[in-house]
Amino acid sequence: MSLETVCYYERTIPHDPYHLDPPSVDETTYPPDHKPLKRYKKFVKKTRRCRNLQIRLLECLDHKSSASEKSNTSSRQLPKSERPRVFKAFANYEKYQGLVLFKVIPPTLSDPSNLFYQFEQEVVAYSRLDKTGLCEAGYVPRYYGWYEFPPSWRSDPALAHISNHPRLSELPHSDTPPRALVIEYLDNASPISPWNITTEVAHEALRRLTEIHSIGLLHRDAFPRNLMVREDGEPVWIDFGCSMHSPDFRVRSQTQAEEYGWVACILFCFLLADHARVVRGQEIWYPDLYASTSPPKAGSTDCSLPPTDESELEGLLSPEQDPTGLYEAETVQRL
Repeated sequence: MSLETVCYYERTIPHDPYHLDPPSVDETTYPPDHKPLKRYKKFVKKTRRCRNLQIRLLECLDHKSSASEKSNTSSRQLPKSERPRVFKAFANYEKYQGLVLFKVIPPTLSDPSNLFYQFEQEVVAYSRLDKTGLCEAGYVPRYYGWYEFPPSWRSDPALAHISNHPRLSELPHSDTPPRALVIEYLDNASPISPWNITTEVAHEALRRLTEIHSIGLLHRDAFPRNLMVREDGEPVWIDFGCSMHSPDFRVRSQTQAEEYGWVACILFCFLLADHARVVRGQEIWYPDLYASTSPPKAGSTDCSLPPTDESELEGLLSPEQDPTGLYEAETVQRL
């Protein structure tokens, strides 16, 4: 789904009887100035490097490609071997033990000047979100850290269960190992849709997007597939693989207000309109906007894209021993 899809619906369906006027903002005063968070607008450090991480891959969630890759023009142009892979996994290290989302980002060998551009953008975004408390507040998934595969990850027999995974074995062969993000796995959540949206959820999602904008971030992929709704009705923004952060000149009031505007349009003009049809037992009008075009199954807890039909692969990833401890919470300089 893209802005082209939204524009198509606006052209072909000029009048919707269930249309709601979306909220709007003034780009000259948007986003609101939060003085306690203002100093983080220049925060571009990569925090929380995971050292002695143990990971057990449980399920491939990207279904051949990640959400950010599908929407990002530059990512679509990458060879398949250089695109991100997303896994549901079990992580074990000093600070955390449990289910995580393990997003593997290989080096972009086709563009040596930007080997880890997407990784850099996403890890800085999560580091900033974490520093400002938006992760802890539940606006976005919790950020546990980032990990760099050891150089021997392909040849080390102890890591064969990782390197031989069908989705990882096709990564490019390079002296530069891939990196990964370790973030919260949202259990009991699902992408926003006509079946779980309410006006309260829509307003709260926009309020949380405003908070994300206020710390100098531009999501750039704020579509329904990247807005989750927990069972308690709390909206959570995910997938910052396409994001940009200040002081990039493209992150400014105008672009942030534009992003707010079309997100508000999607939520109020389309999703809430289709929600009105759902409660009346009518067919939805905008199926291409949603990650799923059918009601969620009872008891469904998978919050990610449909998994591939792969048998479970349990593996243990044990990088080099860290004499200072299992987890390093430190700032790491840019490569």
